[in-house]
Amino acid sequence: MHPREYFDRLATRYSSVTSSGIGGVMKRRERNSIIRLLSPKKGDSILDAGCGSGFYARLISDLGAEVSCIDIAPKMVEVIAGVGFRAHVCDVESLRLERKFDKILCAGVLEFCKQPLRALMSLREHLRNGGHVVLTFPNVSILGLTYWLYHLTHGVTISLFTLSRVASLLESAGLRIQVIERPLPFLFVVKARPI
Repeated sequence: MHPREYFDRLATRYSSVTSSGIGGVMKRRERNSIIRLLSPKKGDSILDAGCGSGFYARLISDLGAEVSCIDIAPKMVEVIAGVGFRAHVCDVESLRLERKFDKILCAGVLEFCKQPLRALMSLREHLRNGGHVVLTFPNVSILGLTYWLYHLTHGVTISLFTLSRVASLLESAGLRIQVIERPLPFLFVVKARPI
């Protein structure tokens, strides 16, 4: 199954899945790292690449930044546009928005990309030179394999990454890691700036 179809099926209940139970606990730990590294503030223009149903877009907007949202799943975009956010259906691997942003958040996307380098290059093209990208990715580990298996049982194949592979992909895309956090045993959050 293509990730577009998978996330379209989840769109109307995605927020509740990620806000309660064990999913909610994991999301809070991820959120703390992401918001700390993204550091959204008034006047920032931020691209939420892979916005889902708008969990991070809402937080970023509440902190005063201007948020533009993209997602590969049309139904996710309907959900977020329905609550007033500027949102477009886009594939991060072929992104062409004709503008640049101060900061870019790409959470929970890289593992679904067939060509992760292409996705990172697209993000770099949309980033202002003084800006930064905050990226999450699942790592190769026992819990990472559990995450991979979960998606496989739902018909979606994802990728797991080592930190060194992502660092290499980012360098090839013109970005260098500045900060690394690991809020969950199977998840890295990194902040990268243009080289």
